[in-house]
Amino acid sequence: MFGSQGFGNCWRGRAKRKPALVPIALALLAVSSQGSATDTGCIEKADQWLEVQVEGLIDTRGEVVVELHPDIEGDYLDILVDRIRVPTSNASRALCLPIPKAGSYIVVVLHDRDSDKRLDIINDGFGFSQNPTIKMGRPNRAETAFAAKPGRNAMVIVLNYLQGFGARPLDQENKKQIEQRRRSRQRG
Repeated sequence: MFGSQGFGNCWRGRAKRKPALVPIALALLAVSSQGSATDTGCIEKADQWLEVQVEGLIDTRGEVVVELHPDIEGDYLDILVDRIRVPTSNASRALCLPIPKAGSYIVVVLHDRDSDKRLDIINDGFGFSQNPTIKMGRPNRAETAFAAKPGRNAMVIVLNYLQGFGARPLDQENKKQIEQRRRSRQRG
């Protein structure tokens, strides 16, 4: 498919030609099953690890994908450090990734609602470490990077879903309305 390099390979050269959320969609399309781990237990044997709590899921369909990328100059999503893919029903507990060494990293989370290993910008949710506001294109490194220290590192990532002309977190009222509209579109 797109390889195991992470989300970044789809970003290059597209942001100038596409509408606001399409660059995010293209970047997140690179989710693939290659290199995917399924063990979400925290690895306390490692010198450092990351516990990610995912919030704001619209439902429990599909899978949640968590990717760890190094904070580097340029296309920061091109290099994949680690990835886990779990059923959404397991995403209510902390999802854990080993961190190879202390340093600066970026986390990307995707709610792949139909488990097709691709981003459907209309239905799937996505989020980044530090929970930046999603604007036109991907968030910049400064908005998403976090400093990993030795031992336990923890964060909460709130997912964003397409609502109108932008992507933002859902509240309970929005979840119900959006799901009803999507169901009626699928029927009609």
